[in-house]
Amino acid sequence: MIGYHYFRNNGFLWRKHLGALLPLSMPHRNPGLRQSQAIALLAKHSAFLIRWESDFDSDAPTEWWHIIKSKPEELQDLSANTRNKVRRGERQFHVEPASRDDILEEGHNVYCSAYQRYETFEPMMSKTDFIRAIHDLPTETEFWAVRDRKSGKMEAFSENLVMDGACFYLSIWVTPDALKRYASYALIHHMNRHYLNARGLAYVSDGARNISHETGIHDFLIERFGFRRAYARLHVAYFPLLSPVIHALFPFRRRIGQARGRLWKKLTVLLEQEAIRRSFRIHRSERTVTG
Repeated sequence: MIGYHYFRNNGFLWRKHLGALLPLSMPHRNPGLRQSQAIALLAKHSAFLIRWESDFDSDAPTEWWHIIKSKPEELQDLSANTRNKVRRGERQFHVEPASRDDILEEGHNVYCSAYQRYETFEPMMSKTDFIRAIHDLPTETEFWAVRDRKSGKMEAFSENLVMDGACFYLSIWVTPDALKRYASYALIHHMNRHYLNARGLAYVSDGARNISHETGIHDFLIERFGFRRAYARLHVAYFPLLSPVIHALFPFRRRIGQARGRLWKKLTVLLEQEAIRRSFRIHRSERTVTG
């Protein structure tokens, strides 16, 4: 997520991504936007939609969630297979907090190597753009580095946002070779211990449900490190000219989802998000009937 644009509004942190305004403040905080306030933010920042959550970590399963871990990180609680891979990673790599200067100096090579594994709409950043992006990250950003024990070379790094008593693992970049040697196991284990055990934060998060593609990292964290789904209520407000378009196309979302091309892919994501938003109206109606 390196290179995003962010702003603060009434003590709440937002980022602008591909024309959408998304929360950066932790999901247990609700900005409590009214429709008029949401439209005003869209106009001010030239965006076409704004998204936020409420009722975070609800007991009732919903169609929207964040992937979090709130329990302490204990090696003995992990599976034997995961413990083995954590130890193998630790034997080969040293994991430690890193400064912004460390990432400025060595991070771009890691980023470029790791970038090849990702499917994304965004082009790979040049070193100049990368340096500018790192400089521009919020002051609440913290970094971790993974270094080869023999060479001392940085082979992975994590960009974390720490605020509101919680931590968001914004992006993790691991070179293909280090990934094969279990660097990610060592990195996640050490970060979990630091944020959950040593600093006592309420939870660490790897972000919200991804509706543009299957997110293997979420399944990995759930299966290997005891992360879980924290259900929440999704809110979406559209720029007034976009709203009737979404409503007109919504009945055709499955047919649109079968079309190929980047534009159709983006439209499919918007309509899937709208379906999730509408699911909460159904839940509310069901509660009214049964209550």
